[in-house]
Amino acid sequence: MSTSVNAVVVGGCLVSFTPQVSSQDQEDIQACLLYAELAANEKYPDRLSRKVWFDYFQGRLLKAGFTLKTLVPSDPILVASVRQLLSESYTIMGKLGVERLGQLFQDTFKALRLDEFAWDFFRGNVAKGGSGILKCAPCERLTSGEVVVCLLGLRYSATVIENDFFLWSEFDRELAIIPGGGVFVFNRGEFENYRKRVHEKIDAYSSKVFMRKLQS
Repeated sequence: MSTSVNAVVVGGCLVSFTPQVSSQDQEDIQACLLYAELAANEKYPDRLSRKVWFDYFQGRLLKAGFTLKTLVPSDPILVASVRQLLSESYTIMGKLGVERLGQLFQDTFKALRLDEFAWDFFRGNVAKGGSGILKCAPCERLTSGEVVVCLLGLRYSATVIENDFFLWSEFDRELAIIPGGGVFVFNRGEFENYRKRVHEKIDAYSSKVFMRKLQS
């Protein structure tokens, strides 16, 4: 296990960074992911189509200066346990041709298990059943100097029950999972042109959410 992995929750995304990713890049990537999530929530508040929501989410990253390097194959898979869910996820990332991303994904979950807030967040997302998207984004700096973000979105649809879920119990039925996402390169030079706008958008979206809560 890579104990030095820095793992955090950003909006509804589990994010991790290797030590080679600078603190400024970590901060900027987190800001971009939060901006993308808030923008997608604003555009599609009812989330009637998870795919449309996720496509828009990824589009916002491209608008903020990211470039797409590799697409995640979107072939549906069926899983019957958390262990199988993670195993399939490692396999997907391991085939993308970017250094260590499969292992980094595993390290992300191990690190997040040590973070009570983050783990409870992930656990609740799956255990409540229905449909949704689990998002994970391990990030690392390659030997080439590129900083890559492997965004993996798992659209799921099932009714599940929680039975000692914290100990990786089995689901009561198969989960239908449709992977999505891709490997994105974070261009710090490009992001400088968008930094102010991204933070302004985060403030604006956050203010709207706060006002809605006050009015509800």
